[in-house]
Parts: sequence; C-alpha cells; structure tokens
Amino acid sequence: MVVSIELTGSIVVEMTTGESKPCKYVIFHEGERISQYETSADPRTAGGHVGLRNIIYRHTSDIDKNDISSQLSEEISNNVEAITNEFGSR
Repeated sequence: MVVSIELTGSIVVEMTTGESKPCKYVIFHEGERISQYETSADPRTAGGHVGLRNIIYRHTSDIDKNDISSQLSEEISNNVEAITNEFGSR
C-alpha cells in the first residue's frame, strides 16, 4: 500500500516500504517526480521528518523550509494510522 500526502498543493510525497531499507519516499512537484530514495528514517521520527523536509527543499525553488516542515508535521499527524499500517509501529 502507498501512503500519499499532499503539501502546498503542488508537492506530493508517496511513502511505502522499501526494498533495501524500511522506508521508501517518492516526491513529486507539479506532477513530476523530483526525487526517490530509500532510508531507515521513519517519517514519524525527528530524523525522518528533517531528512524528508530537506530533500523536498533541496529539489524545489519556490518553497519555504519552515512551511514545508509545518505541513509535513500536520500531514504526518493526519495520516499516522496509514503510515503505521505501512511501516509498523516505531
């Protein structure tokens, strides 16, 4: 199952279990894939949140880092059940 969250109306993050690491993220900006990576960093942890925020910020030019951080926190909280179903408990 893929967990999909939308940020700023133009950024979508798809989260699923990775093949070589526990978490796989695919990030889209305005419909185009801008990044894809696997990591051990769960999005519900501080490290996972910061890493995901930094990747989004690095690959987009019209996004404020603090806005992305706030939106990520909100969307992860809103989708915590689906994320837990995908990645298990922390």
